[in-house]
Amino acid sequence: MAETIQPGSVPAPPTAMPVWLRLLLPLSSGALAFLVYALTLAPDLTWANYGADGGELITAAATLGIPHPPGYPTYVLLGKLISLLPLGGSVALRFNLFSAMSMATAVAFTCSATMEVLGYSWRAALAAFAAALSLAFAPLVWGQAVITEVYALNLAAVAAFVWALVVGRSPWLAGLLLGLAVTTHLTSLLLAPLTLALSDRQTWSRLLGGAALGLLPLLLLPLFALSGSPVSWGAPATLQGWFWLVSGRIYAANLALPAPAALQGTLTFWGTTVLRQWVWIGWLLVLLGLVSTPPDRRIRFWLPITAVFYALFAFFNQTIDSAVLLLPALLLLTPILGAGLSRFAPLALLLPLALLLTGFTAQDLRHDRQVRRLALDVFGAAPPSALLLTPGDESLPALWYLQHVEGLRTDLALVDTNLLAFDWYRRGLQARHPELGGLEVDDLEQFRRLNAAERPFCDVSPRLGPALPCSVPGSPVPDGGN
Repeated sequence: MAETIQPGSVPAPPTAMPVWLRLLLPLSSGALAFLVYALTLAPDLTWANYGADGGELITAAATLGIPHPPGYPTYVLLGKLISLLPLGGSVALRFNLFSAMSMATAVAFTCSATMEVLGYSWRAALAAFAAALSLAFAPLVWGQAVITEVYALNLAAVAAFVWALVVGRSPWLAGLLLGLAVTTHLTSLLLAPLTLALSDRQTWSRLLGGAALGLLPLLLLPLFALSGSPVSWGAPATLQGWFWLVSGRIYAANLALPAPAALQGTLTFWGTTVLRQWVWIGWLLVLLGLVSTPPDRRIRFWLPITAVFYALFAFFNQTIDSAVLLLPALLLLTPILGAGLSRFAPLALLLPLALLLTGFTAQDLRHDRQVRRLALDVFGAAPPSALLLTPGDESLPALWYLQHVEGLRTDLALVDTNLLAFDWYRRGLQARHPELGGLEVDDLEQFRRLNAAERPFCDVSPRLGPALPCSVPGSPVPDGGN
């Protein structure tokens, strides 16, 4: 029977589990995950796995700008360093590698935390190793590890926080990691009840102090707004503008009940999505883990209940990529999965092996270069000094990246029809292109009339489609369907 583990205390490991092995297993799980991710990594920009924002994130990081709310300042700072690394391949490839490294870090910390929860026996160690790899090869996790997005970094921060909390590290460190996790994704606020439940009251003030330090990157957003980056959401120079940005208020409308007519389809989608992560045998092992070890009741209750918080938030989030919001839920359930796997320790590695073998082909993005090809076709078809009007979909981030990171077609002006609704976007666009008229108000037709007579004017098709209707000064303005 594994020794009862109280949060904030570290059990003395049995002599059968040397300290070097307690370090080697988590490092090995992270290294193995990274190897698999590297073998399936997207080589460039990609729209796979909800990766359409990749071009925006890379451009914002490379130019020290502000991506969409809440601004992700920690990602921007680390991404700026990534963009400067003297590695071969495109800058996009470096950011995809950044995701792979971040996700592998999450796997390693999760393995260590799971070992701590289950106890330091050989059986528990093997189960923790297998559970961490099952997390690594879950389709949603693997899919985010091979593209540019914020979720891998967020999962690394969440995993480090859970590890610090479970093994009883300094409350200042745990709070710091929690604050940093919030700066990588606002859903990390859902960890607050878990934090309080697994911490002594006497440590709450230190946890809060550490969290405040971890949130400090959010104060950099007003400085980023001065960079002149083409990607600069909001107006954080004022307190009201800063809070609008960091609170993600723009996405509040996405939280809603599914439409009654679509409820059956929604439930089917979520049921299928959840089941695919660990297949039916994995979820049976999670149920088994809930009724066996870990013996500490607080851990047994608060890890899965926090996972439920994440699952409910994802379910009520009516966006196309809401499934990826389940990633922290899977991480929080990994120690519970490990508890179930420990009952069958000699066979524990069969689950991650099955996920690896069945998922490799589906997750393999080594040959995915479609986005670059389509974006280059648009740039190639555009007349000199043209104004490209993008339709507010995946097209703009890809064009941003090629123009502002790789320096292609800097003569073109990129204008997005959706973003024109924001006064801060029009002001930034005016600062970069003072020759453009009609940016005082959100009036697309006026903008067309005032600018089509001065320079070539082109309508980019959704998802960088093959057509690029353009007009030159003196010719009729294309309708564009906008």
